[in-house]
Amino acid sequence: MPRPARWFMKAAEIACVLGFAALFCVFMLQVFYRYVLNHPLAWSQEIAAILYVWIVCLGAATIVSEREHVTFSLIYASVRPKARRVLAILGTGFVTLVFMAAFYGNLDYIAFTTRQKTPTLRLPMSLVFGAFGVFMTLVILLGLLRLWRLSRPGWRQED
Repeated sequence: MPRPARWFMKAAEIACVLGFAALFCVFMLQVFYRYVLNHPLAWSQEIAAILYVWIVCLGAATIVSEREHVTFSLIYASVRPKARRVLAILGTGFVTLVFMAAFYGNLDYIAFTTRQKTPTLRLPMSLVFGAFGVFMTLVILLGLLRLWRLSRPGWRQED
């Protein structure tokens, strides 16, 4: 993987770690206020949900490797490396094309949700749904990067 891509993946990993730390802090604050002070915070659940959505979308696109996602590897594992390369190109190409085809519609919906507000903090819902737009963008870019790596003559099976 090229050095800028590795740096980007490391930055995404750090962002997810910081997001999870913030999620944990908000959760513990809510537990303290609810069960010790008997005065639950209205905003903490909303912040926790937004952080969770962003962590999952960013992490699934960057931190979780392709081999760790749910796959149908029974056929893939039983064929020779050249056939694996063809199957990897077909699978990655299909997923990338489907995401590219759905990209505009999803961005349009995210833009539409700007008018709607979250119940407690009155934040635009596009802040919540924007995580999926980032996820789709990253899946498309990383899919194109993987297709490029698979098409190179020096292809290795772990690509």
